Amino acid sequence: MTPLVLIAALAAALGDTSACRPAPGPDAHTLLSRAVERTGLDSTRGVLDVHGYDVTDHAYESDRTYPPYLVDVTSIDQWFDPATGAERTASRTTIGGYEFASTSLGDARASFVVRDTTLVPSPQLHAGRYQARPLDVWAVLTDWLAARDVRVEGQCTYRDYPRIVLTRRGARGPERLFLDAKSGYPVKLDRVEPHYLWGQVHVEYVWSTWDRVGAVHLPGASFRTEDGRTMVERVFGARRFVPRDSAPPLALPAHDTAMTLATAGFMAPVRPDTARVSGKVVVLRNQGFGEVVALDRDTVFVFDATQGEERVRQDSAWIATLFPGHHPIVLVVTDLAWPHVAGVRAWVARGATVVGHRAARSFLEDVVNHRWTLAPDLLERTRARVRFRFRPVDDSVSLAGGDIVVFPIDGVASEVALAAFVRPARFLWASDYVQDVEAPTQYVDEVAAAVRRVGLSPSTVAAEHVPLSPWSRVAALAEAASGP
Repeated sequence: MTPLVLIAALAAALGDTSACRPAPGPDAHTLLSRAVERTGLDSTRGVLDVHGYDVTDHAYESDRTYPPYLVDVTSIDQWFDPATGAERTASRTTIGGYEFASTSLGDARASFVVRDTTLVPSPQLHAGRYQARPLDVWAVLTDWLAARDVRVEGQCTYRDYPRIVLTRRGARGPERLFLDAKSGYPVKLDRVEPHYLWGQVHVEYVWSTWDRVGAVHLPGASFRTEDGRTMVERVFGARRFVPRDSAPPLALPAHDTAMTLATAGFMAPVRPDTARVSGKVVVLRNQGFGEVVALDRDTVFVFDATQGEERVRQDSAWIATLFPGHHPIVLVVTDLAWPHVAGVRAWVARGATVVGHRAARSFLEDVVNHRWTLAPDLLERTRARVRFRFRPVDDSVSLAGGDIVVFPIDGVASEVALAAFVRPARFLWASDYVQDVEAPTQYVDEVAAAVRRVGLSPSTVAAEHVPLSPWSRVAALAEAASGP
């Protein structure tokens, strides 16, 4: 596919029927210099000190797969040095009754956690910076000025007006910078990013509602969208320039090579360890998530599929070791947070039947049907011979002749979530809804109420983030919460 055909396809995907065309005229360097001049980006002005707020959509862990979604609100104090491209960010995030603060320092090539006077390199933080840095239009211009492969790709209509499109190779593939043809201002950064659940997402960073701040021009808001849906809104407040010696330290350690963009630790599919519940029920747990495999009659039941295709491969290897021979697979999906279902596609590709809440069916079908085009996974490579088999759960469902009971938790904080009970082992899989066995929580109360409602008597319990534990401990917490 030629570059202009690719741009035309992208424009069509955005709902813009205007064709892209060649853009004869100034070269890429001249166009970037014009954007720098219009915005006022100038290293002699000192350090740009910005206060603002990021509102981030948490569709991936909300209580429904449709809006409204949980969000986090993060206050940011950020210092950006146009001379070096370094940015230092102090932030405080509030979400779901929790607050936490952090300070980081980095640029396009490396990121560090600030701990007092120590800088700790962090590839995981750098992956986060890869997503957040383009919300700052000056950081984008600084990075593009430093690139050696920028070229003009064409002219397209975007948001009702013609834009000149520049392209370069970014950290994860091609990126496009849209500049307004009439004024030279940057309008958006456009790229495709890999995604653990959807395969890839079309990401746009849009800068809008420009303001004059003294002698410079800055957007009043910036946005990150994924496949057309706004995921991050950054609202800017006070902005000012300060001398470099009045700003916090912005010096970075020498780094000749770019830091790896690492997967978040909880999503790393390292080989899980085992904890035996019984001879036929085993908890598989790594640093991110626990799951369960249970053999009953000739069928292996898998409780949840986290972390993606590689974790499924690891779990399959354990199943082959623990329960030799060929066994049909039944995957029980208890919760729809995106990291919790990242392995569903791989199990479906391996022929598993999926059991889940009736309300989960549409979302799981979307997950299975979504086309992975950037890096086709096992399901995409075998799609022609794969069929999605789904068994819905309304009330409690008995599997394996009644040895396994799957039931809704159905508290106000746990709607559309399931738990599973293995009767011969008296073992309860509590999904993600027992997260703390040291203090009473809403989740614990609701799981305990569901167990009583269904008439079960567990001996042990485990969950995605809780190791194998006595059920009596959980029951005692629930009783304490309901006491006088």
